[in-house]
Amino acid sequence: RNSVDALINEETIEKTKNELYIFGAGHIGQALINKIENINFNTFIIDSREEYLNMTNNKNINYLLSIEPWKIVNTLKDNAYYVVLTHSHDYDLKILNEILYKKFNFVGLIGSSTKRKRFLKRLIDNGHSKGVVEKIECPIGIDIGNSKDPNEIALSIITRLISLKNTKSETKNIKVAS
Repeated sequence: RNSVDALINEETIEKTKNELYIFGAGHIGQALINKIENINFNTFIIDSREEYLNMTNNKNINYLLSIEPWKIVNTLKDNAYYVVLTHSHDYDLKILNEILYKKFNFVGLIGSSTKRKRFLKRLIDNGHSKGVVEKIECPIGIDIGNSKDPNEIALSIITRLISLKNTKSETKNIKVAS
């Protein structure tokens, strides 16, 4: 009987995990999936390049090959966490454009404040409201100075995701004035 209860509890835990979609399996994507294993996200890594998805084989990560990854965004779950760090600014922009049509808990984009300004302008030009576009966090992660080290960047992103996930339930019912 205890083992049956344990299985039911395990299933409940899996169903309550937050969805995390990581777009990009390059250096930082690889560092992320090597470190993210036990932090209670149902994690998906999505890339258009099969060879990058084949670089790791973590049984706790869902690997998705998509030649045009922006085209699958509308099939992903609402209220998820999104990390966008592909090899292409064009891909990043197209993926963000689709994410902004969804309900989401978090959207983070790899890049500088210059990239942020350029992308925000383009997304607003695409018809998204300034309020929604400004929810994109770029640079992504906690402030670690000027580090370019993929492992340090991955840890800063993971730390930010954990912080958001664990404070989300406390702030869920707060309405933002528009």
